[in-house]
Amino acid sequence: MSDKKFDIKHLSFMGLLLLVSGIAVYGIVNSSISLGNYTKEVSASVIGAGDSVSATGSTTGSATGSASATTAPVGLIFSDVPVNHETATAISYFKQMGYIGGYEDGSFKPSNLVSRAEFLRILTEMVQADFAGGVYEKCFKDVNSEWFAVYACYASQKKWASGYDDGTFKPAQAVERVEALRMAFVALELKIPTSVDGQPFVDVPVSSWYAPYAKLAKDLGVVNGKVFLPSLKLTRASTVQLLYDVLNRTGKL
Repeated sequence: MSDKKFDIKHLSFMGLLLLVSGIAVYGIVNSSISLGNYTKEVSASVIGAGDSVSATGSTTGSATGSASATTAPVGLIFSDVPVNHETATAISYFKQMGYIGGYEDGSFKPSNLVSRAEFLRILTEMVQADFAGGVYEKCFKDVNSEWFAVYACYASQKKWASGYDDGTFKPAQAVERVEALRMAFVALELKIPTSVDGQPFVDVPVSSWYAPYAKLAKDLGVVNGKVFLPSLKLTRASTVQLLYDVLNRTGKL
């Protein structure tokens, strides 16, 4: 009898121990499951936030050559113009003012050459030209009613730009530094020196037609150094920088 009674008590104690152990194990397992679910929820939340930032950062380009409302990712002015680009300040300012735009892919193509027609488009935007009431077409042999006619003919009427001896304007020809400066100086109504006593640059003869413009460029600090390089063909980046420097040096920013 004593042995049987001992067995019953022993079994009751073991059952209680197993019951308690089972509760503890269930709690641990349940906690692990809950923690695992919480970890998954947090991970999903973080990934979702990351995806949201990426979606916000992605952009599409604007119409080629026109002023653009395209927002470049942080650290970029255009997709190919980072904020540490050598002409970043000028490009950023001209973009914000609506003087320039990017291409459909969001790029600016800063190394592309600028044509005479494109330069006048930027210049007329910069001076906020008023085209109202004018007829701007057929002002040169090679300028009829194309997209650039309004810019070329307006500039011709305002005496900013002139054609060549053969009566053409050559709108597709790359604009040169001396041409760009002359057009900008005249458009901004700056006072051009009437005479030049000495060579402003070693490559600018005193007798050259562009000597007064070269001298003004030197006096303003727009072009520095010993050479002027009048025939230097301007890129999109150097065009914007040149015009920005003219505005900055004349207090017109």
